[in-house]
Amino acid sequence: MLYLKLVLMAVFWSGVFPAVNIVLKSMGLFTSVFLRFWAAAVILLIVLRLREHRLPRPSPREAVLVVGLGLLGITLYNSLFMAGLALVEASRAAVIVPTNPAFTALFAALLLKERFSATRAAGIVCCVFGALWVLARGDPRAFVDLNFGRGELILVACIFMWSAYTLLGRVALSALPPLALTAYVMTAGSVALALPAWLEQDSLAGATWQAWAALGYLIVFGTVLPFLWFNEGVKALGAARASQFINLVPPIAVAEAVLILGEPMTPALYVGAGLVVVGLYLTNKPRS
Repeated sequence: MLYLKLVLMAVFWSGVFPAVNIVLKSMGLFTSVFLRFWAAAVILLIVLRLREHRLPRPSPREAVLVVGLGLLGITLYNSLFMAGLALVEASRAAVIVPTNPAFTALFAALLLKERFSATRAAGIVCCVFGALWVLARGDPRAFVDLNFGRGELILVACIFMWSAYTLLGRVALSALPPLALTAYVMTAGSVALALPAWLEQDSLAGATWQAWAALGYLIVFGTVLPFLWFNEGVKALGAARASQFINLVPPIAVAEAVLILGEPMTPALYVGAGLVVVGLYLTNKPRS
């Protein structure tokens, strides 16, 4: 049952890319990000209260860091993520964004002096080349001309922002349980989104039922369930083995974008997705 949950975790996370595309067709960017993470935070706080019979109280220092992580990982990252997906095909974004773990491993080695094996190095190289190949649409001349769109550059910025968020959380907030940390960070990040969401509240008037359905998917299947199941996997199998299932995200997300949104499957996507999957496997491969 646990392995099924981890496979479904990858499937549900993959569905975030086409779901965001559907939401943004008739709903405001800040409104959709706010509703997604505010609702997810409420659900996670309820789960936390039921599991722990209390809400862990962060220290003043941890509270400041929670707010900072919320602004970085929820408010800024997800606003940019949605903005990038509004400009880039979901299938291409699904290959670029999941390279986050590889870049996080690279920065952890450079900044935190974590061990850096040859296997992980090879994985990072594969991820970088795969993402770059998709960014260039399979045309190396794009690197010479620096011919990248605004959406692609936004998604690249998201990668660096998420790596910074991950490393900051790893270093600064080891005392809080993962469930409590995530619930508090989502709460802080969504509160910061309340004002910009309120300013574009008129966007809800034109939201279609498809947008509401996609938003419900993002809340339950794109945020709450994958996080809970991933934590179960980490607890039972360890972080290294549970992270292996993240390798499934790029190919599944590309397939969903092609089938659901009708996006074209190009040779550059085949090559890029293949390189990223191999790179993620090598990056997350447990040390012997």
